[in-house]
Amino acid sequence: MKKTSLFRLLTFISMFGIQFNLVLAQNLNEVKDSIYSDILKEQRSIRVFLPETYKPGSEDKYETIYLTDGEWAAGVFPFINNFARNEKFIPQVMLVALPNRYIDKANQRDRDLLPVHVDDNALSGGADKYLSFLKNELIPYINKTYPTNGTNALYGHSYGGLFCMYALLSEPQLFETYLATDPSFWWNKDYVIKLASERLEILPPDKLLWIAGIESTFKGMGINRMDSVLKLKAPASLKWKIGLFPNETHNSVRLKSIYDGLKFSYSGYPGTPPVFHPMNGIMLNDKPATIYVMNQYSDLRYSIDGTDPDETSPKAGQKFTITGPAQLVLKSFSSSGKFDGVAKGNFKLGDVLPSVSKPKKVSAGGLKYSYYEGSWDKIPDFKNLDPVKTGITDSLFQISKLPSKTNFACLIEGYIEIVSDGYFIFALSSNDGSRLYLGNNLVIDNDGLKKEESMKSFLLPLQKGFYPFRLEYFQKEESSSLSLVYLIPDADNPISIPLKFQYHK
Repeated sequence: MKKTSLFRLLTFISMFGIQFNLVLAQNLNEVKDSIYSDILKEQRSIRVFLPETYKPGSEDKYETIYLTDGEWAAGVFPFINNFARNEKFIPQVMLVALPNRYIDKANQRDRDLLPVHVDDNALSGGADKYLSFLKNELIPYINKTYPTNGTNALYGHSYGGLFCMYALLSEPQLFETYLATDPSFWWNKDYVIKLASERLEILPPDKLLWIAGIESTFKGMGINRMDSVLKLKAPASLKWKIGLFPNETHNSVRLKSIYDGLKFSYSGYPGTPPVFHPMNGIMLNDKPATIYVMNQYSDLRYSIDGTDPDETSPKAGQKFTITGPAQLVLKSFSSSGKFDGVAKGNFKLGDVLPSVSKPKKVSAGGLKYSYYEGSWDKIPDFKNLDPVKTGITDSLFQISKLPSKTNFACLIEGYIEIVSDGYFIFALSSNDGSRLYLGNNLVIDNDGLKKEESMKSFLLPLQKGFYPFRLEYFQKEESSSLSLVYLIPDADNPISIPLKFQYHK
C-alpha cells in the first residue's frame, strides 16, 4: 500500500471512530443554535458553549475558539478546556462547535475542509467557500449574538488541522490562534506544505500556531516537512510550536494535544509580575548578589540597566547573580504577548552598615514589645502613645495572641546579633502596615492599609556585631499577620531571627 493511501485510510477510519467518543461532562452552558448560509446554500447547526460564570446581561466578553468537526469536538474540547481553566492555565473562553454531519445530508466535512478538488474525492474543494462562510456570516453572527471580545482561535484535527493551516495561509486576519492536531499535511501531495513555503513570509504579525503529531507517524503525516518549511520561512512574529506525542493513535492524541495547545496559546496567563527576592537593596562594589525567583516561567529574562528585556536578554533561572549597581527588570514572555509580566528592583552601590558593640545590660531570648490599641490607616507615631501592654517576644509570643485582633499597633525593639559578614536578605510580610529599622536606617517600608498580606524584601551588607532593631506594625481590620525572616550568607533557606540573637534591655 502506498504511504499516502495508508494515511488516507487512517484518516477515514478515524472519522468513523470519532462517533464512539464518550461525551465528557463539562461545566459550560451550552446553547444549540443554527444559521442559514447564503454562501453554502444550507442551514448550519452550531453549538455554543458559554463559560459557567457567564450571567445574562453581564458585560463580560470572551475570546472565542471555533471547533471544526463539532460532532465530536463538542464532547471532548469543552471538558479539556474546563480542566485547564480549573487549573488556572487559561482564562474563561467561549467555544463554538461546528458540526459537519446532517440528518438529511451526507457528511460535508471533506467538502468544507479540503482546499482544492481532487479526482478521488468527489466532495473535496470547498474550503474557500467554508472560509467565506466563517468570515462573512458565522463570525459576524456570533459577535452580534454572543458575548465575544473579537479575539478568535480556530481548532481542527486531521483534515480539520489541514484546514487550520490553510486558513492561516489564506485568511490570516480571521483568527489570532491556530490549533492543529495530527493534521493531514500529506494530502494532495503536500499541497498545504507547498502553499506554506509561498505565503508564510507575508503573514501579518502576532499569530500563534500550534501543531501536534505522533512520534511514530509525523513523517507520514507531513508534519516533519511542514516543520522544515516553518523553520525556513516563518516570520519572527509568528509564534509557533510543534509537539510530538509518543504511544498515541490518530484519535487519542487529541486529548493531550488539545490540552498542551491551550496551555501554549495562553502561556503566561494570567500575566502576574514575576516575584523575586530581594526586591531592592544595597550592594558592595565588585561583590555579586543572588536573586531568587519564586514563581516558574517557561521564558523569563532580565536586564540590569533598566531597559525592557527582550528575547535576546539573559535568561533568569530560579536563581541568578547580579553585580551592582543594577536597575533590575525581570520580564516573563507569553506566546501571545498578552500575558507578559514585568517586575523591577533597584540595587544601589553602598557601604557595609556598621554594627555596634554589645550593649550593656541586655538579655538574650527575645525583643521588647509594646502593644497599643486604636484605629489607624498608617503606622502611628508611637512617641505620643501609651502602651496598653508590654512584654518580651519569647518563644510563647504570637501576634495573634495579643488582646485584640483588629485596631491595634505593636512596636518591637531591641538589638539583634549578626555573627558573620556578608549579604543578608530581610523579608517583611504584614497585613496591614509594617516598617523595619536597623540602627537609624529604614530598611523596609511596608506601611499602609492592605487588602491582603503583602511582602517586601531588601538586601543589606552587614558585619559581625550588634544592630539596634525596631519593627513597627499596625492592624486595622481583617485578620492580623506579621512575619519577619532573613537569609544569612551561604544559607539556602530564610529563617526567623533565632531568639538567641535577639536582645532586650
